[in-house]
Amino acid sequence: MIKYLMKRMGLMFITFIITIFLFFFFIKLMPDNFVPSPGVGNEWYEQLAEKEGWNEPIIVQFGLWIKNIFTEGNFGYSHIMNRDVSEAYFKKIPASIKINIVPYFLSVPLAIIIGVYAAIKKNKWQDTVISVWIMVFISIPFFVVAVLSQYFFYWKWHLAPDYKIATASEFTELGFWYGISTYILPVIVLTVVSIPGMARYVRAELTEQMTLDYMLLARSKGLTQKQAVFGHALRNALVPILPGIFIGIIGILDGGLITEKIFRVDGTGRMYLAAFNGRDYALLMLINAFGQFLTLTSAILADVSYTLFDPRMRVGSGKLS
Repeated sequence: MIKYLMKRMGLMFITFIITIFLFFFFIKLMPDNFVPSPGVGNEWYEQLAEKEGWNEPIIVQFGLWIKNIFTEGNFGYSHIMNRDVSEAYFKKIPASIKINIVPYFLSVPLAIIIGVYAAIKKNKWQDTVISVWIMVFISIPFFVVAVLSQYFFYWKWHLAPDYKIATASEFTELGFWYGISTYILPVIVLTVVSIPGMARYVRAELTEQMTLDYMLLARSKGLTQKQAVFGHALRNALVPILPGIFIGIIGILDGGLITEKIFRVDGTGRMYLAAFNGRDYALLMLINAFGQFLTLTSAILADVSYTLFDPRMRVGSGKLS
């Protein structure tokens, strides 16, 4: 286990360095359209260019970027934020977590419950209703659901206090409970659109498990359908699903561009859009590097978590014990 984990971490490090260099290379291919403001000197820009070696070959610039990270803890300077990119970016992560964490922990158990119920009621009207609902929400893009929810619940029916998340100043001016109430609409929307995909997966896995021979054996020994499903089939059906649940927890750290734009969340997703539109290359580099780190870490956790839920598997051997 330890040997396999160390091997995966080594491969993760190599993959991380290669992909980050490719990010850096393609970002540096973009033109530098910096124009100093009228009446403002560009001495700071020249000093920054010299420090980060912008006139040097790309491989040298990449080495200087890595060196500045380890020696100074400096990921670069954001010209649209007027400060170090790490200071600007990591302060936005809590806002992204606040909008994503509650829908995630609500949608996971609800999706499992709905998927199990649909599998038990397979080919009955309950299963048909759930399947139609799942296909509808899977087919409709998220931004359509979000905008329609804002239109009906805020503009037409006046059931929501606002169509967007309250800012820090609004929390102070309008009160804490008003600010919390503005989270209700986006939390409900994010929860509803997150359920169908996992519910469909749970239904498919559980339906397959219920057709296997061990379920017939369990029923022949006198177990009821519920006892056989919840005692045997469900546990086996969740084995390929549970690792993805833990991976999703890491994904909470990464903001959603569409979500934050529609509901005016001051998180990392909106910052990415601002960095792209403003050609803030240092900020783009940090966002891509952090996102790649989360992706590779999630992949390792997925592999390791299989041994937690299925002890028959020996990680790295490809054999059953």
